[in-house]
Amino acid sequence: MLATYHTLDFTGAWMAALGYTFQLYYDFSGYSDMAIGLSYLFGIRIPQNFAAPYQATGIRDFWRRWHISLSTWLRDYLYIRMGGNRCRAVRTHVNLLVTMLLGGLWHGANWTFVVWGGYHGALLILDRALETAAAKAAVGVRQAVTFLAIVVGWVLFRSTDFSMALVWLRKMVGLDPGDGAVPWQLIAWVLLSLVMANTLPETWDLRFGSGFRWAGVYAAGFVIAYLFMNGQRSVFLYYQL
Repeated sequence: MLATYHTLDFTGAWMAALGYTFQLYYDFSGYSDMAIGLSYLFGIRIPQNFAAPYQATGIRDFWRRWHISLSTWLRDYLYIRMGGNRCRAVRTHVNLLVTMLLGGLWHGANWTFVVWGGYHGALLILDRALETAAAKAAVGVRQAVTFLAIVVGWVLFRSTDFSMALVWLRKMVGLDPGDGAVPWQLIAWVLLSLVMANTLPETWDLRFGSGFRWAGVYAAGFVIAYLFMNGQRSVFLYYQL
């Protein structure tokens, strides 16, 4: 769909943005779970890396839930080392912005990643400034606003250059009409993902049985996953950055 992003209409642009939002989460969260599970086999305990990030009620809350290993490293070794929030307000804001700019650059040598990092840095500053007022809003409202801000950020993250990002965002606000039809399968997948992200628990919170009677369940799950692969090679998104 994004190979022909110029042809997308308003609906298609939003479906593409939401589709990538969930694809990135399920892909990254999934192989983090795989790494944690494989480590358990060797007696190594790896900490949780995702905690229902799309249920966040603010951008700071999002970064406590998303890619926890990276956000913790950025906090401990960049933000705090530069003074963190122990400085005056202006310096604290600079610390936040620099930390997130470097966090964006960590993802790759592309200016869209840097701008994505700066975008989140600006959102973190805004989050701090509006903390008192935001606390008065309903939880559902805060979650919706935060989620939309995150989706816009993923457009920057996914775009190969600023031209693509600008066209994509213009279509999302209805300023650039297109003629691309949206497959019903994508619409159904996005709606299902929205429901799952807001209702299902994180895999970290699930408890799986270890008795012999569970062997059949796990074997069936493995077979189903294998059939869904359909013999196709699938590369993790983060490996492609």
